[in-house]
Amino acid sequence: MKRLVTLIASLLVLGCTAALAQEYVPTPVTVSKEKVKLNGKVYLSHVVLERQTLYGISKAYGVTEEELYEANPSLRETGLQKNSILLIPFKEGVKEAPEAPQPKEGSYTEHTVKWYEDIEDIASSYDVTVKEIMELNGLKSKKLSTRQVLKIPVKLVAAADTTAVEGVPVVETVEGTEKSAESPAQEIDAQEVSDSTILSMRSRDVVDMSLILPLHTAGSTSELNMDFYSGVLMALKDLEAEGVKIQAHIYDLSEGLPSTDALLRSDFVLGPIASRDLEAILQRVDGKVPVISPLDQKAGVLSAYYQNFIQVPSAVDNQYDDLAQWLKEDAEEDDRIILITEKGATNVTAPVAIRSAMARRELTYDIINYAIVEGRGIPAVLTEKMTDDGVNRIVVASESEAFIGDVVRNIGIMLGKGYDVVMYAPSKVRTFDTIESSAYHDASLHICSSYFADYSAPEVDAFVRAYRALFRTEPSQFAFQGYDTARYFIVRCAGHGYAWTRRLGAERSSGLHTDFLFDTDGSNNHHNIAVRRIFFRKDYTTTLER
Repeated sequence: MKRLVTLIASLLVLGCTAALAQEYVPTPVTVSKEKVKLNGKVYLSHVVLERQTLYGISKAYGVTEEELYEANPSLRETGLQKNSILLIPFKEGVKEAPEAPQPKEGSYTEHTVKWYEDIEDIASSYDVTVKEIMELNGLKSKKLSTRQVLKIPVKLVAAADTTAVEGVPVVETVEGTEKSAESPAQEIDAQEVSDSTILSMRSRDVVDMSLILPLHTAGSTSELNMDFYSGVLMALKDLEAEGVKIQAHIYDLSEGLPSTDALLRSDFVLGPIASRDLEAILQRVDGKVPVISPLDQKAGVLSAYYQNFIQVPSAVDNQYDDLAQWLKEDAEEDDRIILITEKGATNVTAPVAIRSAMARRELTYDIINYAIVEGRGIPAVLTEKMTDDGVNRIVVASESEAFIGDVVRNIGIMLGKGYDVVMYAPSKVRTFDTIESSAYHDASLHICSSYFADYSAPEVDAFVRAYRALFRTEPSQFAFQGYDTARYFIVRCAGHGYAWTRRLGAERSSGLHTDFLFDTDGSNNHHNIAVRRIFFRKDYTTTLER
């Protein structure tokens, strides 16, 4: 009897083990092309993803496990850690191993939902669609609960740019590599076309538009919505003075959705602002009328499910891509490029996107990866990496206010030592309260942003004066956005007629606050890819370079 019980227990254990084995699917290994030089030796830099194994990595790169241990001494103690950077010995003349096959359908990793996350955030961070997450998890709605465990398709998990080495800043040299075929830079050859030129060939007498905003006319209203609405009214006023006839239908979303028939009579629908409200309108018009998203960056994912959708806010990736292009245009032969990343960062979106953009531009640069607690020792590291013969172009691949503040402090030290330094960083730095703007000017900060109003420009000054006179207050960025967005689409509709959406990718246009140039997909959806280059000069002026 005892032997029978033991046998049954053994079978149960084997059965559980088999079941676990079926659920565990190793994440496939994509061979990196990013070369790193350390101590005179050349390596490939591989970012470890969840569920990757040392055996799988060694086979994908055509090296032995022992060679991986030799190149990464701490590996024996720590083992593989998610998001750490693994150095792979690179052998000249040896053909790189082919990419591992894509995972089988059903392979996934798991994500535990945090209190501040929604499904769009999670889909964006893993580079998958909301629809894929919902289908894999059998979700009927987008509502999530804190600590809910979601299955995420592993085939598109984004690589992270952090390192597992503790206590020592990581310094690498990355050589220019071939342009990545996975994420080509978006480049559209389009000429700048003025509104007056388009209106001179006007083919429409009247433009019919619908504006949908949560105005809450029956109660308290949002200042953001009212500012945007005020900007739209300014655009209507100016265009009518220029001879454009406009029939504008204003709908307060707080009183309910407008009827389908009313929307279908419009040439386009501007708004609402939030993704969930935009989706309700997209469902109602069913692709028969263009629906324009004016402010919500997260709304771009809606193009995966609907047609005739226009996303005005340019994606953050476009900003990083143009920042890398700007860097390439500025860099000269004697200059030194240094990329600084934060060790152990929880948000790796910026370092991954910036590093990918620099790789596509075939830029050669050094990497310094450190934690804030190591910041006091960074000037010595920078001294070893910087040049006296040219400009030291420092790219900060982080959106952390505390970390960027430490980098700015270290740049100030290097400026005091006489080094010529120019800083490149994400546009989010403009929102940081703990960093003095004078430090940005001292560091000759370069950023690329979706929005920026140059108050020294005559047309901006004229708008500000007219806005003050009409509304007795200063225009916010939302007022500028309301003006630019309404004016841009009314002009295109009046000038190009019923086929106006076909011209969105052929013409670049500059507004007071926003630039417009659209990339179009196969479902007649349009995404704005235009960004503005902003330069913080040493004379404490801030100029719009493009």
